[in-house]
Amino acid sequence: MSEKSSKYPSVERLVKNFPFFLKYYTEHCLFTKPGQLEHHRNTIQQRFQLGSAKAALKDDLFLKSLYKTLQAWGIGSRGSKIKSFDNFVISLNELAPEICMLDGLNLDKKDLEINYVIQKIWNIMNRMQIVDNIATLVPCSKTLHHILPDLIVPMDREYTQVFFGWQNPQFQYGQENCFYEAFKAFVHISRNVKPSQYVGDGWNTSLTKVIDNGVVGLVLYLKSKLNQEI
Repeated sequence: MSEKSSKYPSVERLVKNFPFFLKYYTEHCLFTKPGQLEHHRNTIQQRFQLGSAKAALKDDLFLKSLYKTLQAWGIGSRGSKIKSFDNFVISLNELAPEICMLDGLNLDKKDLEINYVIQKIWNIMNRMQIVDNIATLVPCSKTLHHILPDLIVPMDREYTQVFFGWQNPQFQYGQENCFYEAFKAFVHISRNVKPSQYVGDGWNTSLTKVIDNGVVGLVLYLKSKLNQEI
């Protein structure tokens, strides 16, 4: 994938109209359940204050806040089961050296070694034992998003899957390929829209969350307008 184009029409549409879709997300956000935003902002704030992934993974308050955020975001519900907090921490500790190797990498940097980084992230996700699900891309991406907020965009079925147009079997059983495709698309988006300029209040907590918000905003808009062009 070049910086000039993407094979996904939704990606190019988001790049072309990013401020519009980000604003649409802000004005029509459906994530209003108690704790969803509050726990997330608290976790991200703690992460930035701690200064590094290494410090965060050693900090009990951060890990507890992360665990609460994941629960508030639906991890452990709707047919999935999150591990106990102690086992959750054990899994992250086992992977800490590899996670910390990615600290300091930014999604929007021109010199990011994309294929190398994708492989490293997927190797971590593939071994992360934080839920009992067979398909773990969603919980793993949401977890790593809070530990590496400048690098990993959180993913889900309701919006990310729809944004890329993946069918259920493709997303369920081809998660590695989906992650590869999504990460490359997010790099393309990041390099073209400069999401860090939008970081601030509300859900715009990091450059990767800003991208996620744009993705959700586009999907919400298409659902409301039945694919009407803007």
